[in-house]
Order: sequence, then C-alpha cells, then structure tokens
Amino acid sequence: MSNKNIYRDMGKSVFSDECYTTSAESDKLVNWIFENNVIDTSTKIWLPFDNELSNVYKSLKKYTDNLILSNLEMGLDFYNYKPDDYDIIISNPPFKNRTNLFKRLHQLNKPFIILQATQMFNNQFSVNYLCSFSEDYKFILPRSRMNFITYNPDRDILCSSKNGAAFYSFWLCYKTNIEKTFNSLLDNGREKEIEEYDKQGNVILNNHRNIFNYKKG
Repeated sequence: MSNKNIYRDMGKSVFSDECYTTSAESDKLVNWIFENNVIDTSTKIWLPFDNELSNVYKSLKKYTDNLILSNLEMGLDFYNYKPDDYDIIISNPPFKNRTNLFKRLHQLNKPFIILQATQMFNNQFSVNYLCSFSEDYKFILPRSRMNFITYNPDRDILCSSKNGAAFYSFWLCYKTNIEKTFNSLLDNGREKEIEEYDKQGNVILNNHRNIFNYKKG
C-alpha cells in the first residue's frame, strides 16, 4: 500500500461530514451495472472524486482497467478539469454543494452514475434538472439504507457502523441504457459488516467486530 492518504485531515471539522462508500455497497453497484450491461470492459470510466483507495475504484478494477482517476490531491478539480476522452462518470461525490455539482454534470452532458441522498430533493436546482431531463434519469435503489465509512476521532481510524446512515441513499443515473426508471438493488448480505481502515486506506482486520445478524427476506 502506498503512503497516499485520501483521508488526510479528516479529523478537522471541515471534513466531519465526509462519507465514503463501503466495499459492500460498491461491489453491489458495480456487479449490478455489469450484470445488466450498463457498461462493459470497453467503457471508459471517469472517477472524478476518487483515488486508488476508493472502494468504488477497487470494485470497478475487478472488471476493467479502463478507469480514469482524478481528485484534488492530484491538482485536478472536477469543476475545471475533464479528461480528454471518457464515456461515463461513476463516483460518490461530496453531498454538499449540490447546486454546483449538478450544474457541472449537465455542462459536461455525459452519462453518469453518482451516489445521492434523499436530501437532494431539498435542492431546487437538482429537482429542476430531474424534471427537465426526466426521460434521461434513472434510479438504482438499494433495499436498505446504506452504511458509510466515516472518521472515528476516538479511535483515529475510518470505520463503518452496522446501524447504517440516518438517511436513505441511492444511485442516480443519467443518459445510461437502463430501461426502467426505478431499479431495485438487492442486499448482498454484507451491508452490516464492519469495515475498518487506517488513514492510509489499509484494511484493519478485526474479525470479532465483523459480525452481524443479517436475515434474508
């Protein structure tokens, strides 16, 4: 593992609302979009808020090497940078600053699959875009509320919680070949597993914490 630190300064209050995608949720999405032929190994995928420690990147890497990473650590700001050639954006962007996020996405006018939360519907700009381009928008809806990886200042690690987030999240898709507007993303049984990482992104193996009482049905 490199010394790259995607979680740099997460203990500071400005990063207190950072929520990273678990491997369970990333795998679930990526498996679904490949199994349903939304993308294939020839698709050029841009991940504009990720690096090689991102679980979304790791999940996609299991299927394809056709990946383009960019982030502020690389000096590449999503709002003034784009790759020369890409087919789709897939990422978990910051939930704050949605107005500029949606303006930029529609300025680029390329297919995307991004993680959003129900708070999105409190933002008039994102709602207006949904209404204006309703035929182009699709939803991939997890059965359960997502769990997220956040900074734990008491233990100085990144970890998830088996309780899940207080809000519901979903994958918002634009200009993809998904036919149905609303698509169910079934549980894979790993949703409540505890995932722990040090601040360099190394997995912390702590088996007695990785136990959950998941029940099917």
